[in-house]
Amino acid sequence: MVQWTDFERTTIQSIFSNINHDVVGPAALTRCLVVYPWTQRYFAKFGNLYNAEAISTNPHVAAHGKTVLGGLELAVKNMDNIKATLAELSVLHSEKLNVDPDNFKV
Repeated sequence: MVQWTDFERTTIQSIFSNINHDVVGPAALTRCLVVYPWTQRYFAKFGNLYNAEAISTNPHVAAHGKTVLGGLELAVKNMDNIKATLAELSVLHSEKLNVDPDNFKV
């Protein structure tokens, strides 16, 4: 378990509180799908992910980017028990969606 100093905790929470989820989430997932195109196979249901333009304008990508940031926000709000907080998401991604974590080492 990670032991956060007060400075680390305050810094992380401060940075995260200033993030615009509607902008950063979609932009981050878009970047991931463009820079690591092999990760697109996990998002086949999203439709056209043929090129950077299609990815950046895809409403499913934008929505899931916001969802990912929501998961990170949950982790930030529960910094003393991140493992338990994200356990359900971990099971979903590894066992139900069969996501290989090696594809997301960023």
